[in-house]
Amino acid sequence: MDEPLIARGFWGPRQETPDRIADRLLGFLAGLDEVVGESVRWSSPELPGESLTEPGNARRVIADAFLANTDAPHLGINQAFDGSGQRVRKFRISMGVGRYSEAPNAHNSFVVRWAGAEALAEPILRRLVAAWDPDWGNVTSRSLRDALGGPQGAGTPGPDVGYLNYLSEGRAQALPGDLDQQVAKLDEGGVVIGPDESDDLLSVEKAAALAEVLRPSAAFAPTPTARSKF
Repeated sequence: MDEPLIARGFWGPRQETPDRIADRLLGFLAGLDEVVGESVRWSSPELPGESLTEPGNARRVIADAFLANTDAPHLGINQAFDGSGQRVRKFRISMGVGRYSEAPNAHNSFVVRWAGAEALAEPILRRLVAAWDPDWGNVTSRSLRDALGGPQGAGTPGPDVGYLNYLSEGRAQALPGDLDQQVAKLDEGGVVIGPDESDDLLSVEKAAALAEVLRPSAAFAPTPTARSKF
């Protein structure tokens, strides 16, 4: 695939300590290293010349971000990190986490972008789910999002269909019953929905067909505003 892929996870209000968020971040980064088979080097604007994964650095960056936001702790923090390696030359992480406001659009998110290597899509999505326990997530691209359009109106954020899709256990229980061949259950709960054959990703046409099935269903209800998951 020529354009970057985007793995995303979203969830509702969840108050977490800086240490817990740092643990989740480091857990994801360690899992990503396992997926790509090398140690990706991560940088942060707050750590010039240093790696995010050096001992104590991630905790310091997250703690400092919370200290800078003491006037509105319910809004959590926003951070971005750049990664580089040999198999995948460039990664980008953007995250807005630690939010526990019940405002309609105050969801939490963790987003990873990388160029090509579509065979990495499912393992990266699974590592994201294991680390961050989102309500829903997917692997998508700019062109796929443009092709499918948005399922929700303004102010009602909720799931959308990607090349691969994750739904939490509560959402999975509301899935239509004719998707069994496309659904893989995860040990930690929830499901991944993807192609029903050997392809790594759904085609645009099959993603569009899946969207027609899922968007009207209760499994695609808006992201909760009073709890983290559906």
